[in-house]
Amino acid sequence: MPTYTFRCKKCGEEYTVFTSYSKIDEVRCPKCNSKEKERVYRKISFSVQGGSSSSSCGGSCGGCSGCS
Repeated sequence: MPTYTFRCKKCGEEYTVFTSYSKIDEVRCPKCNSKEKERVYRKISFSVQGGSSSSSCGGSCGGCSGCS
Protein backbone atom coordinates (compact mmCIF):
# COMPACT_ATOMS: atom_id res chain seq x y z
CA MET A 1 0.00 0.00 0.00
CA PRO A 2 1.17 3.53 -0.72
CA THR A 3 2.03 6.16 1.86
CA TYR A 4 0.15 9.45 1.81
CA THR A 5 0.87 12.59 3.83
CA PHE A 6 -1.95 14.97 4.67
CA ARG A 7 -2.46 18.25 6.53
CA CYS A 8 -5.72 18.65 8.43
CA LYS A 9 -7.72 21.69 7.30
CA LYS A 10 -9.27 22.11 10.77
CA CYS A 11 -6.35 21.79 13.20
CA GLY A 12 -3.26 21.90 10.93
CA GLU A 13 -1.93 18.50 12.05
CA GLU A 14 0.33 16.85 9.47
CA TYR A 15 0.15 13.07 9.37
CA THR A 16 1.12 10.10 7.21
CA VAL A 17 -1.03 7.06 6.53
CA PHE A 18 -0.65 3.78 4.66
CA THR A 19 -3.87 3.16 2.73
CA SER A 20 -5.19 2.27 -0.68
CA TYR A 21 -6.15 5.11 -3.01
CA SER A 22 -9.80 4.01 -2.91
CA LYS A 23 -9.93 4.59 0.87
CA ILE A 24 -8.37 8.08 1.02
CA ASP A 25 -11.78 9.71 1.64
CA GLU A 26 -12.16 7.64 4.83
CA VAL A 27 -8.87 8.84 6.36
CA ARG A 28 -9.33 11.00 9.48
CA CYS A 29 -6.97 13.29 11.33
CA PRO A 30 -5.45 11.48 14.33
CA LYS A 31 -5.62 14.67 16.41
CA CYS A 32 -9.17 16.02 15.83
CA ASN A 33 -10.81 13.17 13.86
CA SER A 34 -11.74 15.47 10.93
CA LYS A 35 -11.98 14.15 7.36
CA GLU A 36 -11.14 17.60 5.96
CA LYS A 37 -7.58 17.36 4.67
CA GLU A 38 -5.22 18.35 1.92
CA ARG A 39 -2.53 16.23 0.38
CA VAL A 40 1.06 17.23 1.16
CA TYR A 41 3.60 16.62 -1.61
CA ARG A 42 7.26 16.45 -0.70
CA LYS A 43 10.22 17.20 -2.91
CA ILE A 44 12.40 14.12 -3.07
CA SER A 45 16.02 13.74 -3.98
CA PHE A 46 17.82 10.68 -5.17
CA SER A 47 21.23 9.52 -6.20
CA VAL A 48 22.02 7.44 -9.26
CA GLN A 49 25.26 5.50 -9.37
CA GLY A 50 26.49 3.55 -12.34
CA GLY A 51 29.93 2.76 -13.68
CA SER A 52 32.46 5.35 -12.61
CA SER A 53 30.15 8.35 -12.40
CA SER A 54 27.41 9.38 -10.02
CA SER A 55 24.95 12.22 -10.01
CA SER A 56 22.21 13.45 -7.79
CA CYS A 57 19.27 15.64 -8.59
CA GLY A 58 17.08 17.62 -6.23
CA GLY A 59 14.41 17.81 -8.90
CA SER A 60 14.66 21.58 -9.46
CA CYS A 61 15.32 21.33 -13.20
CA GLY A 62 12.50 18.94 -14.09
CA GLY A 63 14.87 16.22 -15.25
CA CYS A 64 18.27 14.79 -14.55
CA SER A 65 20.57 16.14 -17.19
CA GLY A 66 23.40 17.02 -14.84
CA CYS A 67 21.89 19.84 -12.80
CA SER A 68 24.58 22.41 -12.06
